[in-house]
Amino acid sequence: MQKKSSTRTGWLGCAIVATSLGCSPTAPTANAPAAPATITAQKAVAGVGKRGQSLNDNTGIAQAISAGPATLLNFEQKAVFDIQIPKALQLFQATEGRFPKSHEEFMQKIVEANRLALPELPAGAVYVFNTEQGELWVYPEAEAPK
Repeated sequence: MQKKSSTRTGWLGCAIVATSLGCSPTAPTANAPAAPATITAQKAVAGVGKRGQSLNDNTGIAQAISAGPATLLNFEQKAVFDIQIPKALQLFQATEGRFPKSHEEFMQKIVEANRLALPELPAGAVYVFNTEQGELWVYPEAEAPK
């Protein structure tokens, strides 16, 4: 019986200390607006997607905690950019003898036909298929080639 009493007292003591320090569990929290991501023209590779961007700049204990989720999200993007798209392009090139002639053809014959899910990009970024190199790139919307 003594153990239950000391456990209750311990939790009660923690609650009293937290409340007196202004750490009430019902206190409203302010969400700071996220700083806009800097977007540069680059080949679409793991890490360009919107998901997981907030995990990239962590340090200390936050880095240790976020390492697992960041690795998973990075792996999901790597699977699309390094495995699924190149394989679909190889099959297209084998049957057509060329790369897609436009971004629209890439989206239709590669992405839609193979039911690929391109990672969502941060605001202000767009995908553009480079027809000469046969690669998918990410550009700032204002700088995207037409």
